[in-house]
Amino acid sequence: MAEHNNNNNNRRNGDDRSETSDYTSEDEGTEDYRRGGYHAVRIGDKFKHSRYVVQSKLGWGHFSTVWLAWDTHKSRYVALKVQKSAQHYTEAAMDEITILKQIAEGDPDDKKCVVKLLDHFKHSGPNGQHVCMVFEYLGDNLL
Repeated sequence: MAEHNNNNNNRRNGDDRSETSDYTSEDEGTEDYRRGGYHAVRIGDKFKHSRYVVQSKLGWGHFSTVWLAWDTHKSRYVALKVQKSAQHYTEAAMDEITILKQIAEGDPDDKKCVVKLLDHFKHSGPNGQHVCMVFEYLGDNLL
């Protein structure tokens, strides 16, 4: 019997790779590191006039990558979300910022337990201009 490798078997074995994919759920691959896509972030990179210094990667999603960064002004760790640069991702990021600000204004005592948006800015790179959001760092992924 020939070996058959399908996505369901891969997932059961802890491997999230698909037959057509060359990366795992732990890695966003390289295909979207282009104009309109991800910004190539490296450990030690500095954002917003050197205020935020990248320490390690926390994760990624279809819209962005997320990094643990050190806030040199407040001496604390933060989560730095770097959005893809295409216009529709920029619009989605601006909508997210608006919603998070509205939630924060409507919950001054922080009873709703929604992650806090601490800062946001735009960062220019070779793949375009990326909206960046800075969130409180809540800790490591428990999964």
